Amino acid sequence: MSPLGWMARPAGSAPEARGQVSQGAAMRQVLARLARCDDEALAALTAVATRDMLVLLGRAAALPWVDGARYCAPDPLQRMLWLPTDVAPQLPLDLVLANLAGRGAHVPFLLWDAPEQVLDIGHAHPLTRAHLAWLRGELQP
Repeated sequence: MSPLGWMARPAGSAPEARGQVSQGAAMRQVLARLARCDDEALAALTAVATRDMLVLLGRAAALPWVDGARYCAPDPLQRMLWLPTDVAPQLPLDLVLANLAGRGAHVPFLLWDAPEQVLDIGHAHPLTRAHLAWLRGELQP
């Protein structure tokens, strides 16, 4: 995927967070915070992860707010395309969505800017104690 080019969203135009993306130290803090949550709080979230990124999906109030984490949400007009809440691609989103779908991206997906990547979020796993323990083992050094 060629770099898209990203621009800051105008003040006051960010959609309400429906997901949290964390990496590095922020990811370790998120995992530690989740370990202290009760089962009901965990059940309100689903998760997708790569080796160096954790994506939690859920209502804004259910997300564990941590310094250094960033947030994502579905685009209001292209609901299958999730983006960071603080930046957006410079290209028109219908073109971005068509291009990525043409390349085999499964919808819904998260298009992330740093590092630039596409993540399938349609198969997010429910966050249970067992899943959290597995994530902590796999994602923490």
